[in-house]
Amino acid sequence: MRTILLTGVLACGTACAQTAPVAPADGWTVYSDLAVWQASDAVPIDQLDGDWSTYSPRAGRNTALMRNRVAAGVEKNRWRLGLEWRQDARLGTDRESLDAFYLYQQRREPAPPASFALHGQYFSWQALGLRGGYTFDGPRIGGRTSSMTLSAAVYGKQQLRERSIDGVLNYPRAGSYGFAASHVDTNSRMRYPFMGDAPSASGASLSLAAALPLSDAWTLHLQADDFASRLRWKNLPVNTESLRSEVTSFDENGYVNFGPMLSGRKRQVDRSVRIPRYTAAALDYWNGNWGTGMQLVRYAGATVPTFSLSRRIGPLTLRANVETRFDSAGLGLEAGNFRVMLQSDAIKLDEAKSRSLQLHYHVNF
Repeated sequence: MRTILLTGVLACGTACAQTAPVAPADGWTVYSDLAVWQASDAVPIDQLDGDWSTYSPRAGRNTALMRNRVAAGVEKNRWRLGLEWRQDARLGTDRESLDAFYLYQQRREPAPPASFALHGQYFSWQALGLRGGYTFDGPRIGGRTSSMTLSAAVYGKQQLRERSIDGVLNYPRAGSYGFAASHVDTNSRMRYPFMGDAPSASGASLSLAAALPLSDAWTLHLQADDFASRLRWKNLPVNTESLRSEVTSFDENGYVNFGPMLSGRKRQVDRSVRIPRYTAAALDYWNGNWGTGMQLVRYAGATVPTFSLSRRIGPLTLRANVETRFDSAGLGLEAGNFRVMLQSDAIKLDEAKSRSLQLHYHVNF
């Protein structure tokens, strides 16, 4: 249990929408984007590898998410070409499994007899890629022209980690416990004796973004990242383990003696994996220098609603966000070619369970 929950939680924390494409220009445009999103239900992100001094899980399903992007490239005549580094991770478990791990972290035991069903799934993927895209003009709606950007990416230098645990943890009486669990660990970095050829991978993805003006004041933005994707792995290392431990006796000092039974198998497999899809729909309204908006994001089984209020002041645009899934709020600024947005559920970032940062800058020649 400690292995899957701790390792999964440590690598997790986040997910974030990609910055909107730069408006097509006749000349050259050089752009750079940074987008980082980390979100956790149970504990603040900076405490994931600690003692969980602040612990407030949700009833039922609990999630930790991570979605990071760094991109830079050029655009000309509606074509865009750039490099991107990306990292996606998600951890899904339930309140009962988290409670069992929390007791372990706090070096406490429940009042016996007690039993916990253990379940957790973790996925992490990162890669370096080359992305190309083209922006199409669509029909005129509400007196304005709609647009759609279709992009494709190919990836290399990939790393994959998938882990899952299922089992049960029992405390039959004070000072004793027993557990039975199965653990599957797929790790592209894993190396073990008598291993065959090293792992290799290839991958590709398609993404789509559209801006649909519904009227002079209303605009609908749609985004579907990785709506079609495929990652192909060869010789991917997989470790499968089963572990049982039954308490047998106590020694003269009162410590538990137990007899563990461990069995497992290491092997290499060929596998196809899909990148977790990210979809978003945002509806914006502007009246003079004031704007409002609502966005719905769907990622890794979580739906994240966000409401915003914007104000233009000369060359500046100020924006305030309120997000209701992880209860975070943010402030943003747009000035010419520069955009920034910082969002968190706590003023002190080291106490935050959700935080995100988006930066964008482009130069036209």
